[in-house]
Amino acid sequence: MTLQRTFLGLALAMLALAAIFGCAEPPPAPPPVVVEPPPPPSAPPLYFVTVSSLALREGPTTAARIITTLNFNDEVELMESAGGWGRVRDLRRNVVGWASLRYLQPGPSSRPQPVPARRRPPAAAPEKPTSPKAM
Repeated sequence: MTLQRTFLGLALAMLALAAIFGCAEPPPAPPPVVVEPPPPPSAPPLYFVTVSSLALREGPTTAARIITTLNFNDEVELMESAGGWGRVRDLRRNVVGWASLRYLQPGPSSRPQPVPARRRPPAAAPEKPTSPKAM
């Protein structure tokens, strides 16, 4: 009879363990984490040179040194702009510099636009020497 009690005790212990560990449903699996890829970096806008010759300079001023010259309908990427000037990359030669935004447009042109002539201040009339006045 002790053998029967031992088996009975083991059976009850197994049932108790099954009730504790086996009957409880596992928690539902968490939903998979969806990782969105980062958006592709936006490409700088493309512009085209509208004059037959445009200076590409080291800085945004006409006093800056000329790096190279862009030609009519050369394609450039506009990287930044400031005060009527654009920092651009010449796609043909991979050169970066500053050009006047006045001579760039979003699409190619059929012919170059004229560049206004530089106005020079009128020459000042030479002063006449003054003669001493008589008293």
